[in-house]
Amino acid sequence: MKFLMFGAPMAGKGTLANMLNEKYSIPTVSMGDILRESIARGDKEGVLAKSYMDKGVMVPTEVVCAMIKNRLAQPDVAKGFILDGFPRTPDQLDIFVKENITDIDVVVNLEVPYERLLERVVGRRTCKDCGYIYNTGWNLGYEICPKCGGEWGIRSDDNEETYKKRYDVYISDTLPILDYFKGLGKVVTVQGGAEPEQSYQNMLEAFKASGISGLEQFNA
Repeated sequence: MKFLMFGAPMAGKGTLANMLNEKYSIPTVSMGDILRESIARGDKEGVLAKSYMDKGVMVPTEVVCAMIKNRLAQPDVAKGFILDGFPRTPDQLDIFVKENITDIDVVVNLEVPYERLLERVVGRRTCKDCGYIYNTGWNLGYEICPKCGGEWGIRSDDNEETYKKRYDVYISDTLPILDYFKGLGKVVTVQGGAEPEQSYQNMLEAFKASGISGLEQFNA
């Protein structure tokens, strides 16, 4: 199965993608990871992308789409994948369709109330040593990183003002993309905002109710 994870920033797309990956061994294809890995390798696309990012501007659509196309041509994703972070703009969707970059079987549309998204932003903590992400809203009482014992750090952009700007861009530029996939009958809407395990169960229940062929294999 070829999944596309869809939802606002901080909706939990990456978390649910990782949970699907762990249980069903479906590779996760994250646009953010592709960018970071390409930059670290120093390949042509990575060098070009970094030149834009260093200026604080968006990486051009053509560069982003070329990176995605190259990644989805790799043999490890031939039988299925979970795509996270693409397409995000109408221009990206246009190239996605025109160049037939890949077929998508299911779009997981994760819906989370804005107030809950904001709580997640201000409560996010990242381990300074290993990068493990924790949220104070989980109420697990982790004073230090449970994986390596490192100290927590707070990202400079984890604040209400910055998040509102990101959310507004999502509403104006990314959300309309969902209409395209709805027209294809491939969207499964999942109620998020709960603890990760509950959101995962909500997703599996939504799969069962969707009637989309192939999703019956995903059980609680």
